[in-house]
Amino acid sequence: MGSADTGDLDARLSEYRALAVSRRQRRFRSNVAAGACALDLVTLVLIAAQVHGPLRQLVGLAFCLIVPGWAIIGPLRLHDAALEAGLAVAASLAALLIVAQLAVSFGAWELTGVDVVVCVACLPSLAWQTMERRRLQATS
Repeated sequence: MGSADTGDLDARLSEYRALAVSRRQRRFRSNVAAGACALDLVTLVLIAAQVHGPLRQLVGLAFCLIVPGWAIIGPLRLHDAALEAGLAVAASLAALLIVAQLAVSFGAWELTGVDVVVCVACLPSLAWQTMERRRLQATS
């Protein structure tokens, strides 16, 4: 085996490893989006069922910290899990502050209505990101 063969083998192995890492990251991102989508739908169901109390508060808190931010940050594919997680929380809080300020400014402050609007606005992005899993399986 010559040095040219070894170099070619190393290049192919590096390419394979990079592809495997990319697929794992895409699968992880898709799984997070699926979880966020499920949390979004659970929030909508709790709103529709007019559930109040500790369960709704916990689900609402988790929703507010994760869902809007992941709908914004998820498609960016930053390839750094810690950065994506931190930005998702920051983007969630920032987006909710903007939506709340707009609702107050326009005299449309109704917390349940704002919650429904945010849930519905996040669903398309989360559903698109969740479909990444199917695209991955189709290419396998």
